[in-house]
Amino acid sequence: MTRPVPPNLSVAHLAAEAAELLRAAGTAPQGGRPGLLHTAEAAETVGALAGLTARLPELLDHVEAFLSSEQAAGRIASGAGDGAFVAVRTARDAREQLYEASRTAALLAESLAAATAILAPFGANRASGGPTVPHV
Repeated sequence: MTRPVPPNLSVAHLAAEAAELLRAAGTAPQGGRPGLLHTAEAAETVGALAGLTARLPELLDHVEAFLSSEQAAGRIASGAGDGAFVAVRTARDAREQLYEASRTAALLAESLAAATAILAPFGANRASGGPTVPHV
């Protein structure tokens, strides 16, 4: 399900909203809200998380490329002296960490995709109208 994105939201705002939605999902059984009720829901949740994590490397690569282009254009380390060197080193270190995070996210996406495949029979049971056993 693709939803239109309001044009006035920044990439940072969208990422913060996604993080907040994940936090809410992780605490869903609290505060009177229903949590996972069926094994099919667990399968659907893992599938949705596989999709989410599969998109993380692209976003992380986008941020890393942006930092690289900003540094290449001279917009990082615009001063002289030690402050400029620290800014360049900081940007480089951040890019290295983003690269590693992207690789880790890709591995996480693969693991979640495998878990989704394993849980497929639970989701198929619900999709076919068959009974699911609620978790109470």
